[in-house]
Amino acid sequence: MVFLFNFLFSLGRIPLPLTVMQILAIDLGTDMVPALGLGVESPEEGVMDKPPRRLSGRLLNRQLLLKAFVWYGLIEAVLAMGAFFLNYWVNQGNLNHLASSGPLYREATTMTLGAIIFTQIGMVMNSRKGRGSIFQVKHFANRIISLGIVLEIVLFIILSYVPLFHTLFNTAPIGLDDWLYLLACPYLLL
Repeated sequence: MVFLFNFLFSLGRIPLPLTVMQILAIDLGTDMVPALGLGVESPEEGVMDKPPRRLSGRLLNRQLLLKAFVWYGLIEAVLAMGAFFLNYWVNQGNLNHLASSGPLYREATTMTLGAIIFTQIGMVMNSRKGRGSIFQVKHFANRIISLGIVLEIVLFIILSYVPLFHTLFNTAPIGLDDWLYLLACPYLLL
């Protein structure tokens, strides 16, 4: 969903909220380990007491697609674009002319990247349990998911604060107030 917004915004006067390298960092860097962790998640209690899925039923059904694209996708897009525009508004105070290069643009794309990564943390935590509360799950029982979340955060910190990666990924350091926004993102999905 965020990538659709990127495409739509690229046709207008609004600069791209994510660069190609940042999209690759998400797809190849931050998504992989948590997704693998979901594949080895322990089954929910009582799953064998439920009747089986119909033979004609699909694993990838309408309900799952709506949850992924409409619910999660829309929330992720709103939070990511909110981070992008909020960064311009707070630091520039004017949304009529958005710089498409320079330190302000790099900080805005870094915030967009961070919002997507931290929203994904909320999504992976929510995906661990099909029904019921996420707070009933033992959070550190799945070491691969825990490792994936730590790796996502570490990768974001490296991309944000190590100058070597600033030019390659078009990122910039973010402030403490920006971290408050990012740390709130996963909780908005729980």
